[in-house]
Amino acid sequence: MGFERVEVGDCVLYRGDALEVLPALEPGLIDAVVTDPPYSSGGAFRGDRVQKTVAKYVNSDSRYSPHRDEFSGDSRDQRSFLAWCSLWLAAQRQATSPGAVLCTFIDWRQLPVMTDAVQAGGWVWRNLATWWKPGVRMQRGRFSASAEYLVYATNGPHDAEDGERSPQNVTSCPPVAGAEKEHIAEKPLAVVGWALGVTRPGALVLDPFMGSGTTGEACLQTGRRFVGIEIDARSFDVACRRVEQAQGKGGLFEAAADRGDLFDAVSD
Repeated sequence: MGFERVEVGDCVLYRGDALEVLPALEPGLIDAVVTDPPYSSGGAFRGDRVQKTVAKYVNSDSRYSPHRDEFSGDSRDQRSFLAWCSLWLAAQRQATSPGAVLCTFIDWRQLPVMTDAVQAGGWVWRNLATWWKPGVRMQRGRFSASAEYLVYATNGPHDAEDGERSPQNVTSCPPVAGAEKEHIAEKPLAVVGWALGVTRPGALVLDPFMGSGTTGEACLQTGRRFVGIEIDARSFDVACRRVEQAQGKGGLFEAAADRGDLFDAVSD
């Protein structure tokens, strides 16, 4: 199938399947992975999961969003989701340096599967963090479904001093309002910035499912470098625009980057 490569300032973005791009990355180059893969959830049963994403993830807030395009890879059952996640987790670990950090978002339905896949991919599972979303609709007689989770792992032993901060493993931030969304499953910039707190300043961060480019923008705002991969054409174009706009904001990208190791990282 092949893939497209675009250089946006100090960032490199790829349009293509993560399982094709990841093996082409130079081994050991990436310092951290912060990503939000398709969850293949959005329902308790397979019949729910195979619906279109615009049906599964539209709620009273997001149904007014002008951006309701479909996104790929969100209809797997749990067995195929486990196998697929294990593949990309193993492939991206080969691209990371020893001790590299992994932070991957997931919801409660697929949390057990994701933690299994992280370990099957060769990562050392370290902790679980929680993003609490205040304002999510409550249901009488039930616990609210007002949280998503971040699985934290490392590529082997990890020097904790490498992280910029020691963030709490619970954060509170409202979801992105429907009218403001560039992607139907978009994470708030502040939540991604929270995840980046366990990475060092100047780190080269990979997001193999970058969607509309939130991780790239957060990296630039916090002095990190970025490599992103996205398979869907519209989301890729949005990500390119967001990253380019973030590059243009003076003073945000403060870490000195060796462009050679970044831009020569992939063999076409």
